[in-house]
Amino acid sequence: MKLSLAIEWFLNPDHLPFIIALREGIFERNGIEFELIEPDEHYDGLKEVLNGTIEFATNEPLHLIEQFNENFLSLGMFFETQGGVLLKASSYDKLLNGGHITVTTPVSNDTTNAIGFEIIRRFYAQKGVNVQREQITFVPNGFEHLHYMQEGADAGWLYFYNFEGVEAMHKGMEVLYLDAANAGFANFSALDIFVNKTFYHTNTQICENFTTSVREAIRFIHEFPLESMEYYYEYTGAEESLLMDDILRATMTCFNADFNSTYAKELPILDFFTEIGITSLDAQQFKTAFLA
Repeated sequence: MKLSLAIEWFLNPDHLPFIIALREGIFERNGIEFELIEPDEHYDGLKEVLNGTIEFATNEPLHLIEQFNENFLSLGMFFETQGGVLLKASSYDKLLNGGHITVTTPVSNDTTNAIGFEIIRRFYAQKGVNVQREQITFVPNGFEHLHYMQEGADAGWLYFYNFEGVEAMHKGMEVLYLDAANAGFANFSALDIFVNKTFYHTNTQICENFTTSVREAIRFIHEFPLESMEYYYEYTGAEESLLMDDILRATMTCFNADFNSTYAKELPILDFFTEIGITSLDAQQFKTAFLA
C-alpha cells in the first residue's frame, strides 16, 4: 500500500528511521510503498493527516495539545532529546541583576513565547530570582540559534540538544542548557507519529506494519551506526563534516525502538502546559489521542 508521511519541517537527522526503512527495504518487506514529504509550513502535515490527503505526520507533542482534534491519534514518541532554552553564559548575570535579554526563536507567538518565558522563569526561580515577562524579548528568526546568538542574541529558544547543543560545543561557545533536567518542566523536545483515527481503524494492520517498520529501522540504527550515517549522507546529499557526524551520533541515541501509543508517557506534558495556562484541554480528551 502507498503511504505518505510529512515531517514537521525540513529533512534532518531526526528523520533517520524513515530513511533507513526505505534504504534497507524494511517498508517494502512489510508491504509498504513509502513517500517522505517535506511540508511548506510547520503545521501542513497535521492538516493533511486530518483531511486525509496523507496518512502520517511527525511533529512535537506540543502540537497534539495546541492543535488538538478528536481525529488525531498518536502512534507514539519515537524520538526524544533534551531541549528548551540555550543561554549564553555571558548573559546569565543580566537577569540576576534585573536586566533584560533577547531570545532568538524560529517560532514567535503567544503560546511558544509563554512556554519559553516559563522555562527561563523556572530556571532562575531555583536561584531565588523572580524574572518578569518584560525582561525578555523574543525575536523571530530562523533556526540558526547559534548564528543569531553570536550576532548578539542572549539566548535561543526551541533548541534541541542533539543539534544546537552539539554545535555549541563545536563552536566552543559557553552556554547554559535550560532544559527539563535543570529547569523543572516536563520534557516535550520530542517527535510523535500522528495518524487520522478513521484511517487507523480502517487500516489497523497497515498502521501496525508501518510502526513495526520504524521500530526495525531504529534497531538497525542502534546496531549499525556507521552504515546508518552513510545512508543519511547518501539520501540527503548533506555535506559530510565532523559537526554533522557528531550531530548524527547524538541523534541516534534519541530514537526509541520500543515506542508505543501511551497516554501515561505524555500526560506530564499536558499537565505542564495546563499549569502555565496555555491550554484548557481536558485530560480525558487528551487520553483519546492514544491507544493505551
